[in-house]
Amino acid sequence: MKDNIKNNLLNIQSDIIEAFSSLEANTNATISLDNWDREEGGGGKTFVIEDGEFFDNCAVNFSSIHGSELPATALANDLKMEARFGYMATGVSVISHPINPHVPSSHMNVRIFGILDKNKDIAEWWIGGGYDLTPYIAYREDCIDWHTRAKSFLDEVDCEYYKVFSQNCNNYFKLPHRNERRGVGGIFFDNLTDLSLENSIDFLKTVAKNYLDSYLKIINLRKDIEFTLSEKEFQLIRRGRYVEFNLVCDRGTLFGLQSKGRIQSILASLPNNTKWQYNTSEVYKRMEKSLLEFINRDWNV
Repeated sequence: MKDNIKNNLLNIQSDIIEAFSSLEANTNATISLDNWDREEGGGGKTFVIEDGEFFDNCAVNFSSIHGSELPATALANDLKMEARFGYMATGVSVISHPINPHVPSSHMNVRIFGILDKNKDIAEWWIGGGYDLTPYIAYREDCIDWHTRAKSFLDEVDCEYYKVFSQNCNNYFKLPHRNERRGVGGIFFDNLTDLSLENSIDFLKTVAKNYLDSYLKIINLRKDIEFTLSEKEFQLIRRGRYVEFNLVCDRGTLFGLQSKGRIQSILASLPNNTKWQYNTSEVYKRMEKSLLEFINRDWNV
């Protein structure tokens, strides 16, 4: 079963790599794809696009690790059994930072965490993940479609999922020290044990597919819109919020660091082009006021 889990998540990574690579066809983007090993057990595969014509940068990471001592970020889970015989954690994480400020940044993550028995089989498990959207120049119809598509596929599994998962996303992806959300939300779930192990893997596959389909639709609608220098400047400064969240608030980043993961893969989620500016222009302030009114509201459908 562990091999089946690994292969299914590698297929998720492969599908997203193929879709993102097609956006840089015939460009001079710097593309990296490498495998890595973790000293404590397991490893992963990291795909990165940098300095392309569509992406400033994006990362599609796969990791499958195992060990004997649970990272502190996993201890918050209500475990029914002790991890006396070790644990395993397998997942795919995606981050996209397009060049065009009319195309939102996006994030997706699917993961499964297992407690092993004495035979090193999975005795207890839970799944987590979700996806969210961070626009800089926001379009109402994109946000509504993003949420409508999420609700549609979740309702086929459980009619309560969307209500809970979308609110989880609103509560999680925010900067409490600024009292603002990172974007317009999406879905977020953790410690989900409702489904069988096989159905849990199928559910993660469906989450990833719906993310990719929903995001590609927005990309194709917005990627050819011309943008101004002011709009690009605004995007670069606002990307600083992404850095703040990932380094200060994100449990996934903390888990990667606590589990002694590969640092460059963990931090590949950070934008490679961003700005920090103490004094901002009046144009920036007007654009920020408009954006905050847009993202600091519930887009749940």
